[in-house]
Amino acid sequence: MTARIIGGITYGLADGEVRTRYGRSQFDGTRTAHLVLGTGSDELAIVVSQSSPETLARLEEAVAELRAEAERQQRLAALPEVA
Repeated sequence: MTARIIGGITYGLADGEVRTRYGRSQFDGTRTAHLVLGTGSDELAIVVSQSSPETLARLEEAVAELRAEAERQQRLAALPEVA
């Protein structure tokens, strides 16, 4: 199975909540696992129930890259401006 996008999505996470959620499918009762961003009406859930451990490892690597970039941007913002 490949990734599927249901409609185009751009999500501005900012400092929003990030969590996991587990449960059972309302369709067939199978176990489900989600990566959940945000809360309430701003919530975005990414279903990872059928993702392989390798795919989740790639997600983990991508998040590590994003963290490194955010840290780099914070360091750059702390430098004095040059005229």
